[in-house]
Amino acid sequence: METIEKIYDVRKFKAEIKVAAGYQKFLKNQRKTVKLVGKRELEPWMATMKHYHNRQDLAAMYVAYGVMRGKDLDEQMKAHISKRNEYAMSSAKEKVEKLLSKYKLEKVEESA
Repeated sequence: METIEKIYDVRKFKAEIKVAAGYQKFLKNQRKTVKLVGKRELEPWMATMKHYHNRQDLAAMYVAYGVMRGKDLDEQMKAHISKRNEYAMSSAKEKVEKLLSKYKLEKVEESA
C-alpha cells in the first residue's frame, strides 16, 4: 500500500500553507486604518485586495491538502469553498488540480 507521503510532497506543501497563513495575519493588520500595530507597509485598500486573493488561494490549498490525505474532492470543496459563487467553485477546482499536479512526486515508490 502506498502512503500519502510517497505520492505527494506533503511536507513541502504544508510549509507553503503555513507561509500563506502567516501572510494572511500580516495582511489583516495592514487592512486597519486606525489602530495599526507596527509599521504601515501597504495601503489599506491594497492589503484588503491581497487578503481576499490570498483567502481564495488558501481555501484551494486546504482542499488540495484534504485530497492529498485521501478525502473526497467534492466533500472538501463543499467544506472550504463558498457554494453561492459558481465561478469560485470552478476557479478553485482548477487551482486544486494545479496544486495536486505541482506537488505530485515524479517517482512513486511502492512498498511491499
